[in-house]
Amino acid sequence: MAVAKFNSEAMEQCRTTVSSQAGQFGAIGDGFSNQYGNPDIFGKLGASSAISGAVTTMDQAGTQEFEAAEKVLRKVETALDAIQTNVEDVEEANKNSMKAV
Repeated sequence: MAVAKFNSEAMEQCRTTVSSQAGQFGAIGDGFSNQYGNPDIFGKLGASSAISGAVTTMDQAGTQEFEAAEKVLRKVETALDAIQTNVEDVEEANKNSMKAV
Protein backbone atom coordinates (compact mmCIF):
# COMPACT_ATOMS: atom_id res chain seq x y z
CA MET A 1 0.00 0.00 0.00
CA ALA A 2 1.43 3.36 -1.00
CA VAL A 3 1.80 6.06 1.61
CA ALA A 4 0.10 9.32 0.73
CA LYS A 5 2.29 12.39 1.01
CA PHE A 6 0.79 15.80 1.63
CA ASN A 7 2.61 19.09 1.45
CA SER A 8 0.71 21.11 4.05
CA GLU A 9 2.58 24.31 3.19
CA ALA A 10 1.57 24.01 -0.48
CA MET A 11 -2.03 23.30 0.50
CA GLU A 12 -2.09 26.33 2.79
CA GLN A 13 -0.56 28.52 0.09
CA CYS A 14 -3.17 27.30 -2.39
CA ARG A 15 -6.00 27.93 0.09
CA THR A 16 -4.68 31.42 0.84
CA THR A 17 -4.34 32.23 -2.86
CA VAL A 18 -7.87 31.01 -3.60
CA SER A 19 -9.20 33.08 -0.70
CA SER A 20 -7.47 36.17 -2.00
CA GLN A 21 -8.75 35.62 -5.52
CA ALA A 22 -12.30 35.09 -4.24
CA GLY A 23 -12.14 38.44 -2.49
CA GLN A 24 -10.85 40.13 -5.62
CA PHE A 25 -13.64 38.69 -7.77
CA GLY A 26 -16.16 39.78 -5.15
CA ALA A 27 -14.74 43.30 -5.14
CA ILE A 28 -14.95 43.52 -8.92
CA GLY A 29 -18.57 42.35 -8.78
CA ASP A 30 -19.35 44.91 -6.11
CA GLY A 31 -17.99 47.60 -8.42
CA PHE A 32 -20.58 46.68 -11.02
CA SER A 33 -23.55 46.94 -8.68
CA ASN A 34 -26.04 49.66 -9.44
CA GLN A 35 -23.96 51.39 -12.10
CA TYR A 36 -26.93 51.63 -14.41
CA GLY A 37 -26.81 53.92 -17.38
CA ASN A 38 -29.16 56.86 -17.23
CA PRO A 39 -30.82 57.48 -20.63
CA ASP A 40 -30.41 61.23 -20.11
CA ILE A 41 -26.63 61.01 -20.54
CA PHE A 42 -27.20 60.24 -24.22
CA GLY A 43 -29.22 63.39 -24.77
CA LYS A 44 -32.29 63.22 -26.93
CA LEU A 45 -31.16 60.31 -29.05
CA GLY A 46 -33.95 57.95 -30.04
CA ALA A 47 -31.90 54.97 -28.93
CA SER A 48 -31.06 56.42 -25.48
CA SER A 49 -33.37 54.04 -23.66
CA ALA A 50 -32.10 51.02 -25.60
CA ILE A 51 -28.47 51.91 -24.90
CA SER A 52 -29.26 52.53 -21.25
CA GLY A 53 -31.09 49.20 -21.04
CA ALA A 54 -28.11 47.40 -22.59
CA VAL A 55 -25.76 49.00 -20.07
CA THR A 56 -28.06 47.95 -17.23
CA THR A 57 -28.24 44.37 -18.56
CA MET A 58 -24.45 44.22 -18.89
CA ASP A 59 -24.05 45.58 -15.36
CA GLN A 60 -26.39 42.97 -13.93
CA ALA A 61 -24.69 40.16 -15.86
CA GLY A 62 -21.25 41.31 -14.67
CA THR A 63 -22.43 41.40 -11.08
CA GLN A 64 -23.92 37.91 -11.31
CA GLU A 65 -20.87 36.39 -12.99
CA PHE A 66 -18.38 37.84 -10.53
CA GLU A 67 -20.57 36.78 -7.59
CA ALA A 68 -20.72 33.26 -9.03
CA ALA A 69 -16.94 33.16 -9.43
CA GLU A 70 -16.49 34.32 -5.84
CA LYS A 71 -18.87 31.61 -4.56
CA VAL A 72 -17.03 28.88 -6.47
CA LEU A 73 -13.67 30.04 -5.15
CA ARG A 74 -15.05 30.19 -1.59
CA LYS A 75 -16.21 26.57 -1.99
CA VAL A 76 -12.72 25.60 -3.19
CA GLU A 77 -11.22 27.38 -0.18
CA THR A 78 -13.58 25.53 2.18
CA ALA A 79 -12.78 22.19 0.55
CA LEU A 80 -9.03 22.78 0.80
CA ASP A 81 -9.43 23.76 4.45
CA ALA A 82 -11.42 20.59 5.15
CA ILE A 83 -8.79 18.43 3.43
CA GLN A 84 -6.01 20.10 5.35
CA THR A 85 -7.85 19.70 8.66
CA ASN A 86 -8.61 16.03 7.96
CA VAL A 87 -5.00 15.30 7.03
CA GLU A 88 -3.76 17.01 10.20
CA ASP A 89 -6.29 15.10 12.33
CA VAL A 90 -5.24 11.76 10.81
CA GLU A 91 -1.57 12.59 11.26
CA GLU A 92 -2.18 13.51 14.91
CA ALA A 93 -4.15 10.31 15.50
CA ASN A 94 -1.38 8.27 13.87
CA LYS A 95 1.25 10.01 16.00
CA ASN A 96 -0.75 9.38 19.17
CA SER A 97 -1.26 5.71 18.28
CA MET A 98 2.51 5.23 18.29
CA LYS A 99 2.91 6.45 21.87
CA ALA A 100 3.77 3.87 24.51
CA VAL A 101 0.79 2.82 26.54
